[in-house]
Amino acid sequence: MDIFGFEIPPIFGIQIPKLAIVIAMGIFGYFVATFILRVGMSGFAGMATIVGGSKSDGPKPRRTASTAASVAFDRGIVVASGADWDDIQALNAVLETLEGRKKATLLRQGELQASKGAWWLALFEQAILHRILILVGGAITLWDARNPVGAALSARSLLESGAVVLQIERQLSLLAASGRLAEIDAYVADRAFSQPGGWIEQARKTRPVDVPHAIDEADRVSPGVRFCYDRLSEFAAPEAVGQHAVFGAIDKTGTSAEFRDDESLDPSTFRLILDAARIVVPVAAALEAIDALALKVVAVEKV
Repeated sequence: MDIFGFEIPPIFGIQIPKLAIVIAMGIFGYFVATFILRVGMSGFAGMATIVGGSKSDGPKPRRTASTAASVAFDRGIVVASGADWDDIQALNAVLETLEGRKKATLLRQGELQASKGAWWLALFEQAILHRILILVGGAITLWDARNPVGAALSARSLLESGAVVLQIERQLSLLAASGRLAEIDAYVADRAFSQPGGWIEQARKTRPVDVPHAIDEADRVSPGVRFCYDRLSEFAAPEAVGQHAVFGAIDKTGTSAEFRDDESLDPSTFRLILDAARIVVPVAAALEAIDALALKVVAVEKV
């Protein structure tokens, strides 16, 4: 039997009907065409992803502390600002130490399971560690991106966070020195976690942090904190310095004014950010002291 010019021989002496052969060939051709189409579309989609950037419909996994890049000041920018690189290397070493203290997951087990006070202190330490290192990294990244206002805001918030750590450690040490270890639980719960759940409604009912007072106290531990905080506040605020000096109102002729941010990228501004970052040195010591206090709390609660 001849089909499309090809001779189809009988199979086992039986001649297959021409219609059946044509139908089988049509089905086979359909599946082949479908397969080729799918492979081709997948390849096209892959090329589009490479060219345009991949976009996932699902939520992206949250980056944890173990995958985050280390926070450190770059030598080139530090030297260009006129700061002492050896001094900043020591600061980078402290930042590396703080990075090593971070945990992606804090499990309540062992002594943390036995002591509520130690658990509260461990929670506070990890929360403030993540915040402080993010603020340092933010200041560095924003400066590199030629965003001096954003860098100044991060540096100012870093000073506020560091001042709170020093204030809390100082009060905890006073409680421990006077033998009132049992009061540490209540103090930490009220001072460090005065906003349970983070709900805005609950936060409005709590006692706000007295930032100026905390900054003044931090200045006694780390001289220069108050000056640095005031300068960063002037720089970041929407006032005369924060508007005209930062964005450089130049060539005011009465008919036009040119604005640019190059002036705000002056090395002296970066040195302010470096000075703000120095608060991590006493903060690291304060966190060590808080760890020692946590052990005392555990001992008291076991009695």
